[in-house]
Formats: sequence, C-alpha cells, structure tokens
Amino acid sequence: MNDTPPQEPERLRIPRRAFDVITSHVQNYGQQEMESGGFLLTAPRQARVQVLALAGSAGIVRGAGLFIITAPALDRLFTHAETDGLQVRAMFHSHRAEAFLSPTDRRYSLRAQGFINAVVPDYATPTADPAAWGWWRHDNDWVTCPPAQITPDDSHPLQVVAFDAEGLHAQPDGL
Repeated sequence: MNDTPPQEPERLRIPRRAFDVITSHVQNYGQQEMESGGFLLTAPRQARVQVLALAGSAGIVRGAGLFIITAPALDRLFTHAETDGLQVRAMFHSHRAEAFLSPTDRRYSLRAQGFINAVVPDYATPTADPAAWGWWRHDNDWVTCPPAQITPDDSHPLQVVAFDAEGLHAQPDGL
C-alpha cells in the first residue's frame, strides 16, 4: 500500500507581461460594464504558458454579469491549439466585483479534469496580481488551487492573440 499523498499539479507559469495584457483587456471591457476573458495555452503536460488568447468580437457575447463564448469561437481556438500542438489549459474571465465561481460559471465552464478557471475581480479597475484573483481547478468538481506563478518576461516568449468565430488574430502589441 502506498501512503504517499498525491502530488499537487504544477502551477502554471505565466510571464509578467501576460498579467498586464489581461488586466488591460479586462479593464477595457469592464469600464463599459462588460465581462470578458480568454484562455491560456501550453505545450501538452507543460506548465509554461506559450499563448495568451483574448476573446475577440465575432461569436463573443458580453454584458454586465455576462460572458459567452459561442461554439464557433471555441472551435477556432481549439482547432488552432490542436494544429499547433498546444493544449488549452486554463480560462480566465472577469467579474464586476468579487472573484468567485457563480452557479453559471460552475455549470457552463469547461469542466475537463485538471482544467483551470481564474476569475479577475473588479473588472473596471483590475489588479495584475494573480494572488488577488480567484483560482480553481476541475477535479470532479471545482476546487480552489494556488494562483499561477509569475515568471520574468525574458524567461520565455509569449504569443498574444485574439480569437473569435472568425479565427485567430495576432496581437503584436499585446492589446
């Protein structure tokens, strides 16, 4: 019998610049009283985030207390990930005030084993500090997990794209 406790999954490693881009994206929509979000992609079974995919326009529905990514937009993102040998590891989205998983989040977020869901609070004035966000991992249900680790920007490259039902669009300036 093995009495060794199960090992915690490795925390995602994300460059500092990604958090700045995410908070700018969230704030842009939050100041219009709309939620927004995106996804973090890695190589399979790796913790280093290689692609930050921000939600674009076509097939994305936003409002106060509302953020919907339609099937065509998800298809474009997941097709890109598969083509490029990447794995969609985490989603982030914003809330007006607190970082929590709403009943809608719990029911309709991607619920794959090990998938991470982060909530960025205070969407009109978000913080780039991942420790102030809410972090959950799906393990037969949503359980809290440690925040992603910030890495120096020069430790690895980060591709920033916008995705929507029309495809992926490079974001060279990150916004």
